[in-house]
Amino acid sequence: MAAKRSLVLHRLTGTLLFLIMSIALPVSPGTFEFAGREYGANVITHPPGYDGRGGNMIVTVGIAPSSTYAAEMVVPIQNAVDTWNNLIPTTENVVREGSNVPAHQFDFESVALHELGHCLGLGHPNLASESGLTGMDRNYTSSTKGADGQFNLASGADAVIGSGDDLRGDDVNLHWFQKSNNNPFSVAERVDQTTYSRDLVDLPPGQSFAANADRNVGRLWGIHDTEAVMQQGIISGEAQRTLTGDDVATLRLAMSGLDRLAGTTDDYTVQLEFVGLSDNADIVFSFDGSRASFAVCEIRAVQIDPLHFTISQGRIYFNANIAWFFNDVPAPTPPKYSTPSPAIFANDIAGSITLQQNDTLKITLSLNPGVYIGKLADYWLRAATPMGVFWLSDRFEFIPSDQPIRAYGGKLFVIDRFPILTIPANQLPLGTYTLTFAVDDNLDGVANGTFQASIDVTIMP
Repeated sequence: MAAKRSLVLHRLTGTLLFLIMSIALPVSPGTFEFAGREYGANVITHPPGYDGRGGNMIVTVGIAPSSTYAAEMVVPIQNAVDTWNNLIPTTENVVREGSNVPAHQFDFESVALHELGHCLGLGHPNLASESGLTGMDRNYTSSTKGADGQFNLASGADAVIGSGDDLRGDDVNLHWFQKSNNNPFSVAERVDQTTYSRDLVDLPPGQSFAANADRNVGRLWGIHDTEAVMQQGIISGEAQRTLTGDDVATLRLAMSGLDRLAGTTDDYTVQLEFVGLSDNADIVFSFDGSRASFAVCEIRAVQIDPLHFTISQGRIYFNANIAWFFNDVPAPTPPKYSTPSPAIFANDIAGSITLQQNDTLKITLSLNPGVYIGKLADYWLRAATPMGVFWLSDRFEFIPSDQPIRAYGGKLFVIDRFPILTIPANQLPLGTYTLTFAVDDNLDGVANGTFQASIDVTIMP
C-alpha cells in the first residue's frame, strides 16, 4: 500500500497547519514533520504543549470510546506509551523468530508506537513512499530534490542504500546525524546542535551523506535485526516494540528547545499519560476505515517561530479490515539490548559445563554493545581457578593477580565468538573454574564490571 502526505493551510488563530500522513508501513525519525521545501530544511517539530518555555510536557493519550477494538487496544497502547516515556534506545528490535505475532497478522503495538512518534513531531528518516519513488529507492535518507528538481540516488561503494557513502548530488539532506560518527544506531551523551547536524559539511571524513537507521545499514555496523521504529517497512508476523538510537536522539534533539542547546532554560521533557477511553485527549486512537486504508496519523500544529512547530492535536486511525494482532503482554522494563550484553562460552555453551580429562576446552567471547557501540570502556576477563585468581592481560595471557588486570581499553564493538583459549583439559588441575567477562560503561582503568556474564567449567577425572 502506498503512503502519501498532504499539507493544507487553515487560517485560525495564528498559523495553524493540518497535516495528514498516511502510511502502509512504519517509518523512522532523524527528521521532523514539516521539514522540507515549504518550511525549510532546518525545521524542528515539538510535542503538544511546548510553547518555547522549558518544563515537563504532559501529553494525554486516549482511545475513542465508540471505536471498534477499544478494549483490545488498551494494553498495546499502554506499552507504546511506556516505551516513549522510558526513551531507552535498543538494538535487535526487529523480532520475527520468537515474536508472538502470527505470520499472517500485523502487530498493532508496533504501528501504534510508530504513529505516536509522528504525534510527537518525528518524521521519516528515509525518503519513504511520499517521495513518489518505488521499491528500495525509498530507503535512501530523507531529503528534498535540490536545485535540479530530481532525486540523485547512488548507493556508493558499499552498495547499501541509506548508508554514509551514498552519492546524492545536490539533494538537500533532512536527516539529523551524529557528527562524530554518522551512526544512527548510537546516541551521543549530549544531544543538541553541538553534537548533531543536518549540514553535510559536518560529516566525518570520508562520508558523503547522512546515514539512516535502516536494518540493512545496521549490518554495516555489525548490528543485526535493528531498525528505527519510525523507519518505513513492517512485515506481517514481525514486531518492532522498542526504540533505537535514532528514535531517541531525534526526540532528545527536539527537547533541547528553541535554542537547540541542551542544559538551557527552554529545554523540556515529555511525559505521555494514558487516560483510557476518551475523545478529549491530545492524541486519540480509533478505527475508521473511511480515513485509513492501513493506518493514518492526522496532526495539527502551530508555528511558534520560523524554525519551530508545536503539535496541537493528534488523531490516529486504523483500518479494521486489516488482520491486526493485539499484544496483551505488558512490555518488559528495561527492554532487551538497551545496554551492552556480554557473553562467554565454553565449548559453545553459555552456562555450566563438565569436561573429562580427554576433552578439549575452548573459551570464546561475544559482545552486543547495543546503542553503546563506539563508547569508550574497559574490558575484563577474570578466571577464579583451583590455583587462584587469574586475569586476561592485553597480551592475551592469563596472569595470576589478586588485583584486576584490564584486558583492553577502547571502544565498545561487536564481538562474535572471539577465541580466547583452547587447551586440552588434562593440562588443567581438576576442579571448577569460574570465568567472568565484563565491560564497563567508562574508560577509567577501574574494574566496575557494569555489564558481565559468567560460566562455570568443571574438570573431572
